[in-house]
Amino acid sequence: MKKKLSALAISVFVLAVSWSANAQTNQLSKFNLQFSYGNGSSVINNGGFNTRLNTTSTEILGIYQINENLGFGSGIAVMGLNGNGFNDKGNFNQTRGIVRVPFLLNSNKYLFDKTALIASGGVFVNHIIEDTYRYIGSTEEFQFDNWSMGAQARLGISYDIYSNTAIGIAHNIQYNFLELSQSQSTIDTEMSSNTFDLFVKLKF
Repeated sequence: MKKKLSALAISVFVLAVSWSANAQTNQLSKFNLQFSYGNGSSVINNGGFNTRLNTTSTEILGIYQINENLGFGSGIAVMGLNGNGFNDKGNFNQTRGIVRVPFLLNSNKYLFDKTALIASGGVFVNHIIEDTYRYIGSTEEFQFDNWSMGAQARLGISYDIYSNTAIGIAHNIQYNFLELSQSQSTIDTEMSSNTFDLFVKLKF
């Protein structure tokens, strides 16, 4: 996952620089509002065992356009993880909820009149708001006070259905790698996520 994220992040950066330097003459919207829904999977570490969980995400992102092909975006995302795994206590069903705040560099390049290649990359901070393990006959719930940090990259296609509205699909990979404060829990918060996102973008 680290290699995939690094490769995609480098590609996003190269595309951002080249597209910014070669901006086209399409009508510029200084501010965009993007709503995304993603579905995929995440891998987390449970006591030395990797657990793959089904993952859904909902994100609202505001994007300020620096020029036609380059913008800066931030917003909020809520992720829900659920799946089965095992550790030294036995088999369990796990549910994890996460709030995530991204800070992204966004690029787009029109391939045709209404179709654009989009890319974004940057960092995020996130907080685990729920982490529940349901074993046969018992349930464990963990609380987290700390925040952590990670990197993400996204690559996809958008299509302008109207002059001020676009829809699209993108592949989004994220890797959580740094604790911003000491966790009081023994649970490892490091995780990687891989989702395909459907989105609607409103241009103002």
